[in-house]
Amino acid sequence: MRLSNSVWSRAVSIALIGTAAASFAALLAPLGWPFEMFAHFRWQVGVAALALLLASLVLRRPWMMVVACATVVLQWLPGILMSGHAFAHEPTAPTCSDDPLRVVTANAWLANIDHATLVSWLSHSDADIIALQEITPQWASALELLARTYPHRKLIPREDPYGMALLSRWPIDDVQSMDFAGDGTPSLVANVDVHGRKLQVIALHTRWPVTPELQAARDRALQQAAALALTQPEATILLGDLNLTPYAPAFARLVSESGLQDALAGEAWRPTWQAGFWPLALPIDHVLVPRRSCVTGHEIGAYVGSDHRPLQVTLRLR
Repeated sequence: MRLSNSVWSRAVSIALIGTAAASFAALLAPLGWPFEMFAHFRWQVGVAALALLLASLVLRRPWMMVVACATVVLQWLPGILMSGHAFAHEPTAPTCSDDPLRVVTANAWLANIDHATLVSWLSHSDADIIALQEITPQWASALELLARTYPHRKLIPREDPYGMALLSRWPIDDVQSMDFAGDGTPSLVANVDVHGRKLQVIALHTRWPVTPELQAARDRALQQAAALALTQPEATILLGDLNLTPYAPAFARLVSESGLQDALAGEAWRPTWQAGFWPLALPIDHVLVPRRSCVTGHEIGAYVGSDHRPLQVTLRLR
């Protein structure tokens, strides 16, 4: 039985109103929770708005066309304006002559029992420094297979999602566990001797911001990490599962307050969480590098049994 035109029109109108409301809520992201949650899904809401615009053209409903067009503009205009502003103020491209440095961040996922797949991926990554999140005692045992390649290491295994690990080919002069959020979740801060120069590495796994309290804890961690990075912005790499997309105001604050740059800036589609399921796919794993460094390559890895994909960045510091 074919659905009548009125049924289709009603369905499209309901979907359009919901999408328009989500797009408007994303504009209010600077107000914090819960509006920020809508900003994370910019691509999904934008594509839905375009599909509904096409449906409104087919149905020949002028009011729907107007609302759909406005929704598309509301969803994408802030990002377009921010990109244009950044381009207008982009400094002269740096010249970098240091040897390449490759860093990896990966959320191993505490429920992932397929340890071998991620360990194999890491062993073939040729990374110099690896930051891992959700490291359990079982994961700590599995990572022993990488001990010869990465003899310098610090592991904080936990039974909850906030275990951490830092693995390095290069000597680590000093490594500390720091509670940036003040809630007992550890972050790792290390001074790594890379190619004869000191590099500060800040490895994070912030709270998942599904409540106002958890978002506040995430933002405290980001603010404290940014302040630490700003002490050595020319020699700091900040990386990890930040539970934050580049589309949210908190990410822009992190970049500004840390003095660093997003290593994947300019990449339109870069999901690392739920990357195989488009409706939920989000880029929440990040690598921030010095602004005067040269990013020469990056890769979002294959499925390794986790709900996150590994993120690999190759750069020259200067």
